[in-house]
Amino acid sequence: ATTGAHHVTTLFGAVFITAPVIVLALVENFRTPLADEPPNQPRYITGANWRALIVRRLRRMIGPITRSGIYAVGTVVLLLLVVFPYWAWSRSDPITQVAIPHSSRDNFLINRNAGLVFWLIPYGLLIFVFPYVYYRGLFSKTWPLLASIALLMLLGTGGTTPIPRMLLGGAFDILTLDRFTLWASILMLPLAGEFVVSLLHGDIADWLREQFGDLTWRSLQFLFVVGMLSASLLTVSLTRFRRFQPARIDPTPIVNFMEKDQHDRWRYMTLGFGDQMAWLSAQMTAAQVDGNYHSARRLPEMTTTPVERLEGAKFRGIPGIGSLQQFLAMPDKFNLKYIFSNDQFYDPLLYFYGWHRIQFLENGIAVWEREDIPVLPEELPRREIPLYHRIMFGTLPPTALFLALLATTAQYWTIPFKLLGEVLGMTALLRRLPRPRSTPLHRIYGMLDTRLLAASQMPYQESAHAPPWQIWLRWMMRRSRRRIRPSNLRSRHIRAAMLAFTALVLIGVGAAWINSLRSDPVLLVEHYYDDLDFRRFGDAYDKLNPHTRPDYEQFLLNLTATGGLVASYAKLEDMRTTVLVEEPHYMEVQTDTRYITALSYYTDTATLTLTRGDDYDWAIEPPPVDVTVPPGQFIRQPTVGFLSQGRARVTSDTTSFADVLDRPELAVLDSRLVADEEGRFSVVGEVMNIDVDPADLTVTARLYDQEGAELTVYNATSAMLHKLLPQEITPFRVDFEGVAGLALEDTAESLSFRPDARWDYELPPDAELGAFNVFAKAVVTGRDLERNLGIQDMVVKMENGGLRLDGTIINSGLTEGVIPHVLLTLYDQEGRIVWVDDHFIRESVRPQRALDISLPIRWREDIGLIDLPGSAYANSLRDSPVKPGPRVDFVALPPESGYSYLRVSIHSYGGGSR
Repeated sequence: ATTGAHHVTTLFGAVFITAPVIVLALVENFRTPLADEPPNQPRYITGANWRALIVRRLRRMIGPITRSGIYAVGTVVLLLLVVFPYWAWSRSDPITQVAIPHSSRDNFLINRNAGLVFWLIPYGLLIFVFPYVYYRGLFSKTWPLLASIALLMLLGTGGTTPIPRMLLGGAFDILTLDRFTLWASILMLPLAGEFVVSLLHGDIADWLREQFGDLTWRSLQFLFVVGMLSASLLTVSLTRFRRFQPARIDPTPIVNFMEKDQHDRWRYMTLGFGDQMAWLSAQMTAAQVDGNYHSARRLPEMTTTPVERLEGAKFRGIPGIGSLQQFLAMPDKFNLKYIFSNDQFYDPLLYFYGWHRIQFLENGIAVWEREDIPVLPEELPRREIPLYHRIMFGTLPPTALFLALLATTAQYWTIPFKLLGEVLGMTALLRRLPRPRSTPLHRIYGMLDTRLLAASQMPYQESAHAPPWQIWLRWMMRRSRRRIRPSNLRSRHIRAAMLAFTALVLIGVGAAWINSLRSDPVLLVEHYYDDLDFRRFGDAYDKLNPHTRPDYEQFLLNLTATGGLVASYAKLEDMRTTVLVEEPHYMEVQTDTRYITALSYYTDTATLTLTRGDDYDWAIEPPPVDVTVPPGQFIRQPTVGFLSQGRARVTSDTTSFADVLDRPELAVLDSRLVADEEGRFSVVGEVMNIDVDPADLTVTARLYDQEGAELTVYNATSAMLHKLLPQEITPFRVDFEGVAGLALEDTAESLSFRPDARWDYELPPDAELGAFNVFAKAVVTGRDLERNLGIQDMVVKMENGGLRLDGTIINSGLTEGVIPHVLLTLYDQEGRIVWVDDHFIRESVRPQRALDISLPIRWREDIGLIDLPGSAYANSLRDSPVKPGPRVDFVALPPESGYSYLRVSIHSYGGGSR
C-alpha cells in the first residue's frame, strides 16, 4: 500500500521495519524447543553431542526460515508489481538527472539550520530517551529492533559523518535522508512508551523514589509532560517564527488570466511560489517549463543542473540562477511567454532580459510578458505507453491501498461477514469442498523432519536443565541490584537539593551567556544589518542611540530616501566586522558586506560608531542622511506617449489580421565575432530602429561550422536596450553559452551564489568556426520607453592599472531611476565596434538629482577579433540611414586606452507600482 503512494519509500523502509521482527522470530524459534523434541539438554557441548545440538537448531529453524524467505520474496514481488509500469518506463527511458542537493545530506555541525529541521525536530523529546532505548535494546530481546534503530539514526545524520555515503553509495546523492530519521523515531516509540510506563510505575520510578524521594520523582514527571507539550507546540508553530513557504496564494486570478484571450497557447513559469506551484499547475490547462518533480523533466537545461524547481532558483546558487537566465534569454525556444512572479528579487533580471510587467492580479502576483514568442504546436510529441501499463498504473496503486484498508479494519467486518455466511449457507458449502490431505511439498518436508528428528537424539543424558543464556548479563544485573539500596530520608533530601542546585546553576549560566550575547557590540552590529535585511525596521530602530536617533517615522523616511538595486532588490549574503577603535564607552566598527542580486553581487564597506551611556547599553549612532534638495519644487515636463490598442473590437475570437501592426523596420549597423582572454565567443554590434514606431527588439546570433551546419544559437540578454524609440540605436552583445551546469565540476563552489556566472559554449572536438549570422526582429510596443537619465562630465582616465570612466548621471525626468543601466560601446579608429560593456548602478537616481559614477572599461588586449564572414538579417530593404565611421555621439578616447571612440547609452528600471 505504501508503495502505491511512493515508489521508493517501501523498498528501502521495509527492510528496516520487517527485518527486526523476522530476526526476533527466528531467534525465538532458535531458542524454543519443539513439542516432539527430546527433553534432555546437555550442560556442556562435547564432541559427542555437538552434531545433535546443531541438528536440533536446524530442525527448529527450517520452517521459520522457509516462511521468512517466502514472505520476503513475495513482498518484493508485490512491491515491484505495484510500481511495475513506473520501473518499466524508467528502464526504457532512463533519466539522466544531475543529483539535486538536499539539506538532509549536509553536515549538521556546519549547517545547523539543517540539523534543526532534519534531526532535532523529528526526534524532539526522544533525544532524552536515547540512553534508555539503547539500554533496553542491548539488555533484552529487542536487540534486533535496536540494531535497526541505530542504523537508521546513523543514516539520518546525512553528511555529518562519511559513513552514510559509504553505506549508500550512489543512492546517497539521490535519496533524501530525513526519511531515515523519521523511521528511527517511529521505531523508537515502543521503547519510548516502555520508558514512560517505567517512569510512572516501574523500575525507574522505584529507583527515583528510593534515591531522591517522591518530590523529585513527581517533578521529573511534570518536566517530562511540559517538555512533550513544548516540543509539540514548537514543532507545529515553527513556521510562524521562520517561514519556509510563501503566504497562501489564491490561484483563481492566475487560472482566469491563462484561460482568457487564448493565453494557454503559450507556456508559463512561476517564481517565488514554493510548493503552491504544484497546486496551481493542477488547476491549469496551460503547460509550463518548470516541474514539481525531477523525473518528469526532459529539458537539458533542467536535467543537467542540480535545480529542483526554477521557481526557487535563487536558493540553488550558480546552477539555479544560471538555468533561469537561460530560460529567460531564450523564451522562444520553450514557447515561454508569461511569468507569474511572487518575489521582487527577480524583477531586475526579468526587466533587463527584455521582459515587461503588464499587470498585477487581484492576489498581488505580478504578470510579466515577453513579446514575439511563437505559440505551442497543436500536437506535442508524446511517448506512447502500452495499454496494459496504463491500466496497471491506474488500478494497482489504489487497489493496494484499498486492500490495506480492508486488512487494517478486518476486526470490524470479519464477524458480520461470517454471520452472513452462516445465514446464507456459504460456510457449510465451503466445508464440503474437497481439500487435499497431503501435497508433495508436505511429504518431502515430513520425510526431512523425520530424519532430522532421528539425528537430534542425544547419545546420553547429562542434565534436564538448559544452560542459561547470557549468564554474564544476569550476573551483572544481580550485582547492580545488590549495589542499589534504598537511601535514608536524609540522603534523599541531600541528593534532591544537589540536583535542584545543579539545575539552577545551569539555568543561570545559560541566562548569563544569552545576556552576554545581547550586550556584545559586535553582535549588535551584525543583528542590526540582519534586521535591515529582513525588513525588521522596528528591531533595527531599537538598536540606535535613543538620544540621537530621529523619531521612528523619520527613520523610515530616511531608509526610503535611498533606493536602488542593492537597497531594494538585494539580500545580505556575508558580513565581516573589524573593531577599529575600542574604548569603555566608545567603539568604531568597520563592516565589510556582500550583497547579492539577480544580476550581480556588490560589496560595501562602512564604519559604524557605537556608544554606551549611563542609562543605555551599547547602541549604534544613526548613519548620516542626504540633506540635499533639488532646485525646483514643482517640475513640469511634456512627454510623448505611445499606446497600442490591441484588438479594435472586444471579442473572444482570434485577433484579426487588421489589428496586427506591421513590424518596425530595423537596420543592423555593424556586427563582429570576438573572443575574450578565456576564449569565450561573443557577437557584438549595433541595431537601429529606423521606423516611426517604437520597437520591442530581439537579437539572435548563430554560429556555423565550415560546412554550414549550425553549432549554437543564443539571444542578447542584458547587454542591450530591448525597447527602442524611433530612430534610436542600441549596442548589443550576444554571449554564447552552453547548457547551464554541464561544467559544474570546474566550479569550486557550485552552490555558491554567483548571478554573473556563465557557462561558455565549447566547440565540438572536430568542429571549426566557419561563419556567424545576426538576426534582428521586433514588434511595436508602448512600454518601458522612458529615457530620463543622461550622463555628463565624462572623463576617461588610467587608475590603479586600469581604465575607468568617471561621470555624473543626471535624472531630468519626473520618476526615479531605480536601477540605472549603462552600456559602453567601444570602437576602433574606423568606427567599427570592438566591444560592449554593461554596468548596473547600485544606487538609484531620484528626479532632478545627480549621481557620480566610476565604471571600469575592459582592456583592449583582452578582446580578440575573429575574422570570419558574418551576415546580418533584419526586415528592412532600405539602406542604412547611418553611414559607416565615427558619428557625432562618439567620444574620443586617449590612444593608450587601445580604443579610439566611446559611446554611452543609459536607461533605467523604474520599479513600477501596483
